[in-house]
Amino acid sequence: MSRAITQAVGRSAYLTSALSLVVLLQGCGSAPRAAPSPAATASAATQPGNPRGSAKIKPEPSVAPQVQAEFDAAMALVKAERYEQAVDAFKKLAAAMPDNAIPAINLALVYEKLDKQDLAETRLKEALAIEPDNPVAANELALLYRRSGRFAEARTLYEKTLATYPHFAMAHKNLGVLCDLYLKDYPCAIEHYKSYAASAPTDKDVEIWIADLQKRTGTKERP
Repeated sequence: MSRAITQAVGRSAYLTSALSLVVLLQGCGSAPRAAPSPAATASAATQPGNPRGSAKIKPEPSVAPQVQAEFDAAMALVKAERYEQAVDAFKKLAAAMPDNAIPAINLALVYEKLDKQDLAETRLKEALAIEPDNPVAANELALLYRRSGRFAEARTLYEKTLATYPHFAMAHKNLGVLCDLYLKDYPCAIEHYKSYAASAPTDKDVEIWIADLQKRTGTKERP
């Protein structure tokens, strides 16, 4: 396999795994509440060797014990890959918590597991209607746009998210991949890879991508 193909496969695979379960696989001590801050999310999601790491969130006192138990049970269904049952569980939570974006995000992620992209998109948009600046929902929707070939919409959503959360590392990386592999906007790709690399200095793959793009575009920085 050529280096170019290897890079494409590696970057695309990372897109579908890095943040896809940040909310979905929170620890059982996490309450169904607003998404973690981008800084916490990015830090947890980008740890080397732990692409499915999650930001731990302390339970909010206002969360009823019954709701917490139902949320934990729904996540247990996902971990057991009982996705259809998880859909029913998260639907119930979404109905019970209409002002909370987390059940809708998790429901969307389960739909993605079931390859029901239209339903996933609907739920992500519902989450953003509840919490317009939710970075996890925005990142997932942008990934969905990319997978369906809506590159301009994906870019707009990433840029909007980064305007609100300029240090959200995963959005920088995903926008870099979008610009690199799909839009062929290499200055954009280099810019956002560098922003991501500043937050994840141990991710050596991105350093390779930056060097490769700089070499191909003749923009390599002098020592």
